[in-house]
Amino acid sequence: MVIRIFSFIFCCIFALSSFTFPIKISYDNKNKIKLLDTVETRNCFVSHVMIKGKIYLLKQKKDPKKQLAVVRDALSAYIAECLGVAHQIDIVPSKYAFPGKQHRELPATLHTIAPGETVRMQRNSKYSALRLRQFWAGVKDFNEKGLTRAIITHMTWHHQLPLIIALDLLIGNSDRHCGNLCYDPVTDTFCAIDMDDTFNKDLCLIAWKKLKIMMQDEHLIFTPEELAALKTMKDVLQFLIRKHKPKNIIVKLYAYAKKAGFVKGSEIYTESVAKKLRLYEETIIATNASARKLIALLDTITAQNREIKSGDVSHVRV
Repeated sequence: MVIRIFSFIFCCIFALSSFTFPIKISYDNKNKIKLLDTVETRNCFVSHVMIKGKIYLLKQKKDPKKQLAVVRDALSAYIAECLGVAHQIDIVPSKYAFPGKQHRELPATLHTIAPGETVRMQRNSKYSALRLRQFWAGVKDFNEKGLTRAIITHMTWHHQLPLIIALDLLIGNSDRHCGNLCYDPVTDTFCAIDMDDTFNKDLCLIAWKKLKIMMQDEHLIFTPEELAALKTMKDVLQFLIRKHKPKNIIVKLYAYAKKAGFVKGSEIYTESVAKKLRLYEETIIATNASARKLIALLDTITAQNREIKSGDVSHVRV
């Protein structure tokens, strides 16, 4: 099983190796960094810079109260790196002058450029109707929250989508809309971007609850393709929690926070920041426990794949 998981993930990484390389920036060579352009959005300043012939994206949040987003974004990309389905991110520290950085006293993030365009921009693409967002807040109906039957169906559309859903479950990303998911039709690959609303919710627990409810519905039937996608999602989630143990993620969390400048004595380190970091720490631990419960439940559900492979049924009821 482990060998099969590693082989599958290795293939995905190899396919995306053209853009999932580590960012190596020497902050002492500022003269070699060329600012190409800057655009102001509602929430951020976004710039393109060229470093040693390669173009990167620099992003800086405008709201001083939302600066911890750089830590969450970098930590999410760090965890995603082993799957090859996301861009890579480095943190530009606070109080460091960097071309395109509008507020020197605040941190920013430097991103590799995702190939293709966002799914939202590709209106004629077969993926334009893709819906992977695991809603968390603002949803009255619990059936529409977290992992839904529609998301399970949409995971069957491409072999990388179960990987992205597994990633979002572990990092608590409830904002995987078509504006933060890129698709490159040339290489037929997806790239997850903008993962800064993370580590503040336990999506694995919600997914476990949702699947338990689905199991009680005698009319609900999963297709062979959906069962296969769920199994891939389970295998990847299991791979992730083995590779990224809670204590190691937490160490990385505080390492990124320190690099950004969130340390005692700095102007941007407040009691609110300290409280949020503790919340992220608690959520990382809770999510790991919930992920294990979810994996056990998925083992029960996807075991029915044996019936499908035997040719006895064309579909299976949960």
